[in-house]
Amino acid sequence: MNWWKVLLTWPYLLLIYLKMGSMTKKVLKDPAIVPESKRYVWLKKKTKYIRWLYDVKIVSHDIENWPKHKGCVLVANHQSNFDFIILLSLNDYSQFAPLGFIAKEELKQNHIARRFIFLIDVLFIDRKDPRNALEVFKEAKELIRNPGRTMVIFPEGTRSHAQTMQEFKPGALKLAYQAYVPILPVSIINSYQIFDKKFKGRKTIHVVFHKPLEPQQFMQIASVNLAKQIQSKITQGIEKWDNNKEN
Repeated sequence: MNWWKVLLTWPYLLLIYLKMGSMTKKVLKDPAIVPESKRYVWLKKKTKYIRWLYDVKIVSHDIENWPKHKGCVLVANHQSNFDFIILLSLNDYSQFAPLGFIAKEELKQNHIARRFIFLIDVLFIDRKDPRNALEVFKEAKELIRNPGRTMVIFPEGTRSHAQTMQEFKPGALKLAYQAYVPILPVSIINSYQIFDKKFKGRKTIHVVFHKPLEPQQFMQIASVNLAKQIQSKITQGIEKWDNNKEN
């Protein structure tokens, strides 16, 4: 983060922080108090300011592959906590279903994250309780179908903090089988650099949207093989844009 930018705009940053807290309290009391569309649009607008604070440029590739106006399961690699901001900033609600996320239970304890995760559809998985995952996937399936969501899953299960990926967990893909919706593989490149002090100056993050897999293409494929297939596709996107010098 560029601290001079924080000092320069701290009243605005404080206003955002307080506004998020206020909206979250209202939503937890009654979601209807703050219309869903208002919450999503408000958060998307604030991602522009956050990207400016961290001096981040986002370049999307083949975003037209994102299914229009219908739910899907977005499967991406996970390099840093900034990945949520990156995907939110690219989510055009006039074209694509709003984003929802499946995240680890521990995120609820993060005092900053708590101020915005309840403003959108974030479902939490307790990794110590296998039955919990079944319930979460059931709820996620309903969100994808009605009112329509792009549910984001990071099959690595945790951040890699590197360009290389950890092995995808096949169980994370069961949601796509259950919901019978397209899988959208997405490569996120260079986001690990944002919080790494070794990388100075502006960071260019590339996001590659690969061609979606329709249910008919993967329903008969074992989840283990499907995970390897999707990870291979995401790896191709990473390798193409790794160490790219564009800024």
